[in-house]
Formats: sequence, structure tokens, C-alpha cells
Amino acid sequence: AANQIESLKVYYQDENGNYDEDSLTSAINQYYGYNSIEEFQAALKLNYLRNKAVEDYAKSQVTDSEIKKYYKNEVVGDREISHIQIIPEVTDTMTDDEKEAAEEEALATAKSIIASLKKGEKFEDLAKEYSDDDSTKDSGGSLGFINKGDYGSDEFDDEAFSLEIGKYSTTPVKTEDGYEILYVTDEKDKAELDDVKDDIIEELSNQMLEEDATLQITALEELRKDNGVDIIDDEINTDYKDYMNKLYESAKASNSSN
Repeated sequence: AANQIESLKVYYQDENGNYDEDSLTSAINQYYGYNSIEEFQAALKLNYLRNKAVEDYAKSQVTDSEIKKYYKNEVVGDREISHIQIIPEVTDTMTDDEKEAAEEEALATAKSIIASLKKGEKFEDLAKEYSDDDSTKDSGGSLGFINKGDYGSDEFDDEAFSLEIGKYSTTPVKTEDGYEILYVTDEKDKAELDDVKDDIIEELSNQMLEEDATLQITALEELRKDNGVDIIDDEINTDYKDYMNKLYESAKASNSSN
């Protein structure tokens, strides 16, 4: 919470460039409804602790069998990959027909590169000549050793980690940026389970929270029970249960709409 407040301070300065506390307090009141920086900081801390409790609960629900299954099916060794990227020459001022034509031209270029590969031309030479990735083309399109998620494209990963070692793409891979032609040259052994277990648990727990919004309510309820927090007043207890039930039903509805 303190770090978040410090990061906000740089945006609220007086005409001399000095931190203006009144300006920050006013903004906090306007956007968040708190009357002081201290109130806002306390709310940030509470929100952090609440989120931490939910994350810890979700992690506790991940089973050993789920961890082993994820390790077997999803964890892979780093692969040495080169690519040729072809980006359609599209601008905001183009008509839809012009954009479509640029897209088709990029696809045709990518297909012609694959045809050249099949004829025996070297991948690195074609990358230097045709790739639109200026950061890698001079090195023959080399991305070095990478793993899933490093490139930031699911389509890229699907291709990169399904190709056999020593093989290249025989069909252009469509991504948000354009078209990719990949070449896998080497692969390392994947990490031992113990070395990646924490990362797997975090990934699986995040998936659980994304797929089931009710987990957040259940987690806070379990936290209350674990700490022996009981509501003695019958009226307050009834209001609390009604409130939590409404939250739970809202979360269930959210699950159904996703």
C-alpha cells in the first residue's frame, strides 16, 4: 500500500514540482471516495490481504494429481527457434478491401518462402532477406532458446512446441501481428518437477480463480471459519449471510455467462 501511494505522489505536484498532498487527497476523494490518504492506504492494505487470502486458498485446492498431469502435458524444455515474420503493410487510412489485399499479399509472401525452403534454400538466408522482425533478421531469425509464453502468442507456441526438431513450418502461422514461419533446431530437457512445482501451482490456481468466481467468496468464508470469527448478534449474522448469499449467487451467474 505504501509503495502504491509513493507511486501516485509523482503525479501530484505543485507548480514548483514539489509533492502536493492536498491535490492527491482531493483526487483520492474524487475517484475512490476516501477522505484521507490514510483511509485509502488502509483500504489498499485490506484489499491486498483479501486477495492474498483468496490466492492462498486457491493454491491449497490444487491436487498432486493435477500438478503431475500439468507437468506431463504442459511443461516442456526450452527450444531453440528461429522465425521469419511477415507483417501485412496495413495502415489506418486503408479501406477494408485494401487491408484485405495487404493481408493476402503477406500470406502469399509467407507461402513463397516456404516453397523456397522446400527447394532447399537456407532458412537463415530467407530470414535475412524477407523477415520483418528487424531485431532478429540479421541473425537469420534466431530467437535463441525460449519456452512457452516467452514470445507472447498462443498460435506461435502451438507451432513452436509441436514441430519436430530440425523441422520448419509447412504452413504460415497466423498471429495478431501477421504470419510466422518457424524453424526448431534444438531442445533442452525440461525442468525437474520439484523445480517448477510452485509455478505449476500458481498457474493452476489462477486458472481455477478465472474459471470459478465463487472461489473468492468460499475462500473468505473459510478464512473466517479458520480464525474462529463468529457473529454473535443474530440480526447482524442474518444480514451477513444474506449479503454473502447474494455475492455467491452473483458469482455463479458470472460463471454461467463466461
